[in-house]
Amino acid sequence: MPEPGDHKGRPYTIPTPIAFHMRNLMAAATIAVAAIVASHASAQTCLRPKWTECVSFPNGGRHTGVSPYGVPVQLEVPAGAEICVSNEWEIRAETYAQFARNGTPWPNRDWEVDVDTFCFYKN
Repeated sequence: MPEPGDHKGRPYTIPTPIAFHMRNLMAAATIAVAAIVASHASAQTCLRPKWTECVSFPNGGRHTGVSPYGVPVQLEVPAGAEICVSNEWEIRAETYAQFARNGTPWPNRDWEVDVDTFCFYKN
């Protein structure tokens, strides 16, 4: 009587529970990695210019940060704007940045955000 196997004569092995779970784990890991890569591809890049540097926003964008009072802030950046870091200064051992558009304080002269938390995002 012939040995049990597949139709090509190879020996047939019974999958063990460990192999079944390993195959499921590998499939889940592959799906997770693909999801992470896809989310990073669609994520916007945080632009954080240094003092005296500028960022152009041909299609507009947004600006986020944390105020000296610890409050999260956000502003829309108008299309065609070029925003520069006009000033950095220290308050209570924290450094804050102020911005300018066309040589004028942007959005106003009292606006400042923590240099370690602010971001600009292009549309």
